[in-house]
Formats: sequence, structure tokens, C-alpha cells
Amino acid sequence: MMSWRPMNRAPQDGRWIIAIDRHDPDRRAVIRWDPRRCGDARPWHVAFCEHSYPQDAFTDWQPFPDCPNCAEASPAAEAG
Repeated sequence: MMSWRPMNRAPQDGRWIIAIDRHDPDRRAVIRWDPRRCGDARPWHVAFCEHSYPQDAFTDWQPFPDCPNCAEASPAAEAG
């Protein structure tokens, strides 16, 4: 598993990331930077809903892990 990185180094190019707040264990989300969507006040937008967070809402982030090759991982591929 990758280590957590400080939010001041999170990508601001629109890619989705995993974010947490070390001081609030219930605050964790899949988010992306998009200040044009709702103005600069809440630029971190949550996947699959309209909720957003201010710039300082999270303390740490991680990129998504690489996806496994689905064809290699499926039981049908092993039997074939």
C-alpha cells in the first residue's frame, strides 16, 4: 500500500484521489480538484454526488492503486 502524502502536494489537474483528515477519522472521500464547478470556495468535489469541500478539509491523500489486468484475474481466463 502506498503511503499517505500531504494535501499541499495533491494533484490539482482533475484526477480522482483518495483523501483523509487525520484529525477526523470519519472524513474520508474520493475527491478531485475542480474550482470551476462551484467557485473557488469549495474546490474539492466528491465522486458520485454534488458535495464539495473547502481547500483545507483534508490533511492527506493517496493516488488510486493500479488496476489489475481483469482478463488475467478472471477465472474464465484461467480455465480457457
